[in-house]
Amino acid sequence: MRLVKLNEDSSWMWEWQEIRVLVDPWFTPSQIDYHPAFSEQFHLTEQPKVSDLGKIDFIFISHPFTDHCNQETLMQFDKDIPVISRSGTLKKISSWNHFKVLIPIEEAPFKISVIPTNSLFDPVHFSYRIENEDGTFIYAPHGTKAKSLPKADVLITTTTTFELPFWLGGTINLGYNKALIAKELCGATMLVATHDEKKMGKGIVEKLAKKTYESQLKDIRVLKQGKALEFKG
Repeated sequence: MRLVKLNEDSSWMWEWQEIRVLVDPWFTPSQIDYHPAFSEQFHLTEQPKVSDLGKIDFIFISHPFTDHCNQETLMQFDKDIPVISRSGTLKKISSWNHFKVLIPIEEAPFKISVIPTNSLFDPVHFSYRIENEDGTFIYAPHGTKAKSLPKADVLITTTTTFELPFWLGGTINLGYNKALIAKELCGATMLVATHDEKKMGKGIVEKLAKKTYESQLKDIRVLKQGKALEFKG
C-alpha cells in the first residue's frame, strides 16, 4: 500500500495492486463556501498540476464541501474517470454534467465502508475504512466522534482543532486529542496527519473561527507535500 500526500491539506493518491485512487483533490488557489463574504480559504503553497498526476483509475470524494469536492479542480480531470462518493455528494457532482460514471460507496470496485457519525444532524464527521490484501486504513479528515471503530493498520486524520459557533456547525476539525483517542479505538500502529494546512481565510467564518495548530506532535507521522507512506498490514 502506498499513500501519497499531494498537498498540505487533504488531497491524496492512494495506490495498491496497480490501482490509483485520487482523493479529495483541491488544487485551485482558493475555495469558496457559498460566497466569498461568507468563507474563502487560500492555499499558501504551490499546488500539484493535474497534468503531472499520471494515470488515475478512480476519484474518491469524502465530503461535499469545496475543500474536498472542488468543482474547479475536478472539472480539469478526464470525464471518463469514475467518481466514488456518498449519494448526496454524487448528486452535487452529477449537476455539473461532466463525469460519465458516478459510483456510490456500496458499489465501489474496492472494499470501502462508511463509518457513520453519532448524529443524524452531523454532516461532517463521517470517516471511511479501506481494506485490501495490503492492509487496512481509516480516513477521517475531520476526525471522528464514533464510540467504537473497526480495526485498522493506519489512521489518517486531522490534528488541528477548528471551532465555529454551534450555529455554524460547531467544532469541524476535532484536533490532536481526539486523533489519539481514535488511534486507540481502531488499534492503528500508525497515525498520519491530514487536513492540517495553515490556510489564509477571509469572510465571516474566518472571523469567527478558533484554530489550534499543534506544533509538538508525538507519535504522529507528518508527510510533506509529495511524500509517501508505504506499509503492508
